[in-house]
Amino acid sequence: MPDAHRPGAPLPGRRPDPAGPAVEFRDVTTMLDETPVLFRLGLSLDPGTVTVVMGPSGAGKTTLVRHLAGLVAPGRGTVTVAGADVWTAGEAELRRIRRGMSVLFGGSSVFESSLFGSLSAYENVTYALDGRGLDPGRVERIAMHRLREMGLHDRADALPGELPAHGRKRLAIARTLAVGAPVLVLDELETGLDATYAATVVAAVREQHERSGATVLVTTHDVELARALADTVAILCHGRIVAAGPPSELLRGVHDADEFDRRFRLSDLLGPPDPDATRAELDGGRKRSRTIELDPRTVAPALLLIAVVTSYCLFLLLTR
Repeated sequence: MPDAHRPGAPLPGRRPDPAGPAVEFRDVTTMLDETPVLFRLGLSLDPGTVTVVMGPSGAGKTTLVRHLAGLVAPGRGTVTVAGADVWTAGEAELRRIRRGMSVLFGGSSVFESSLFGSLSAYENVTYALDGRGLDPGRVERIAMHRLREMGLHDRADALPGELPAHGRKRLAIARTLAVGAPVLVLDELETGLDATYAATVVAAVREQHERSGATVLVTTHDVELARALADTVAILCHGRIVAAGPPSELLRGVHDADEFDRRFRLSDLLGPPDPDATRAELDGGRKRSRTIELDPRTVAPALLLIAVVTSYCLFLLLTR
């Protein structure tokens, strides 16, 4: 099997055994500026799979990514990579975890902060490969391959500021994919991307996944992109994962943002987390005896079962 931890390994005829680790968010609760963002969130990424997290703007997708990257600590809960807690790891362990990740941060301009304005497009990609023990010839081949697949090979000498906004986004993607890390994170993948290159980016991400067997986390608003990439789609709404499953089932009949909202956001009966309940959670005072949480997907079946049992009992009483 090719060395999946080295970028640019030959593409095998089948997907390699998973090289990427399991990633888990367990009971994560976070407030930012006194606003609840995530509430008792749980999400597991199976080794070597692509998980696409979808949700409306402000749902907490980028906060989730920042927790994983070790940039923003959750108020409560754990974030683990291969069983190692990102937020209790020592300095050396945290460096090891981060070295095993390649992360593209989202937002309309946030991804540009990962590019060096004084370095050419080619130098930006090769800089990401520094210190990984690759010979110069291999570094050059990887960099030019990534620039070529992003349609930037003829602008290799251009500075980021000389590229259009969608070109800078493609350069940031090329830089992120070049590393070939066991954990690949692509936040708001479609933001700032010219629609002309959407299929190109999807093909590049899929090729990288097939090449490396990495564990991949993608966040997006785009339904079609989720269908094209995901092994599992997880819906983040009101700070919680409200549904998860294969895209063929979860996104069946969903073709636009309005239908997505009707199916998930508007039908989430629990609504946004209550600030007081979130503060109590962060303080460790859950007081479960005062709180009853119902999964809206189980309410209707439970009521139906109660009605059937009650009717049957009445029937037995009346026919005795």
